[in-house]
Amino acid sequence: MDWSKTKTIFIVTFLLLNAFLGYQLYDKTSHDNINVLISPALQERLEENDIKIDISNAEDILTGAPITGRLATFDEEYLRDNLLRQEVKVVENTMIHSEMDRPYKMVDSNIPANVNAFLGQYVYLGEEYEFADYNEEENYIGLYQTYKGRKIDQYERSDYHIILNLNDDFHVESYTQKYMEITEQENRQQDLLSPLKAVERLLNQQYLATNTVIKQAQLGYYSLIQPDESFQVFVPVWRIQANEDYFYVDALNGEIQSMN
Repeated sequence: MDWSKTKTIFIVTFLLLNAFLGYQLYDKTSHDNINVLISPALQERLEENDIKIDISNAEDILTGAPITGRLATFDEEYLRDNLLRQEVKVVENTMIHSEMDRPYKMVDSNIPANVNAFLGQYVYLGEEYEFADYNEEENYIGLYQTYKGRKIDQYERSDYHIILNLNDDFHVESYTQKYMEITEQENRQQDLLSPLKAVERLLNQQYLATNTVIKQAQLGYYSLIQPDESFQVFVPVWRIQANEDYFYVDALNGEIQSMN
């Protein structure tokens, strides 16, 4: 028997077992911590309605404030000099319309990664945008601008900040882009509702059906008010996924907007 090889196998097996047991302990501890943080009264109501909170950030306490966004104006000559392999036009000073010299090949097995690669190579300040949706029927990809890594979204889901237009071969042929200059209202910084408190608001107002699993809580910036075409006010909002439904809970005052 080759004791050297046997010893190596034992060591590797031991390390894998430790890693597996460590993951199980971490997973159990995470769920136990959520149960500890939930008040007994809320825990009882969740159990009565068979509502499960399956998110890791349930008790995140973050700070935030409203932000304002004003549409930037573009310098067409600057963009033509700096954006490669595309023909750029600026429409009404605030929108880029660009036609690619050659269609950019995408792979539909990992759309967000492909989108990020395209943004990094060809789009003005592309690192500030994030994939939102692929519309297979109309053959385009929509993206939202971000602020501090969080999407600046709108309740009208089709009003994207970038739209990538695809051909039948899933190649990007052209795109349109808007960019907002963001200002944070720092004097209005305050603690935000935790995702758990947002879920409690949904429960209190009877938005959550029985047998519901809370799958995701994502913080972004949303707006219902548009004072004029070029200026908007956005507030921090939790986007809560409950089963396949989405609810938007204002993280400052707890107001709810359903998107179903």
